[in-house]
Amino acid sequence: MAQQTRVIITDDLDGTEGAKTYRFAWGETVYEVDLTDAHRDELLHVLEPYTSAGRRVRPGRVRTAAAPAERLDRATSRATGGWAAGQGLAVKDRGRIPASVVEAYRAAEAR
Repeated sequence: MAQQTRVIITDDLDGTEGAKTYRFAWGETVYEVDLTDAHRDELLHVLEPYTSAGRRVRPGRVRTAAAPAERLDRATSRATGGWAAGQGLAVKDRGRIPASVVEAYRAAEAR
């Protein structure tokens, strides 16, 4: 005796059979929706101005709204690193100083 299992994907909007699953993201949330070709075309039409103006991001690379890292001049970098070491903060001898350490250094200097 043979068994067959059929998976029928139905449109999430109107229940029509023959839909396909589409994935999209907004903010930090990824959505999946099952749509027929007609509803997919409607969605693409609504999103077209935004997708045309936007930039594609490679999978696995999520951009945040954070500002780019500030580049410190050599003297400021040395002063910040020395201050951090004196405060018992772990800072590498080479490389970028974490923004939180730079902020703490500047706050201490402002006092």
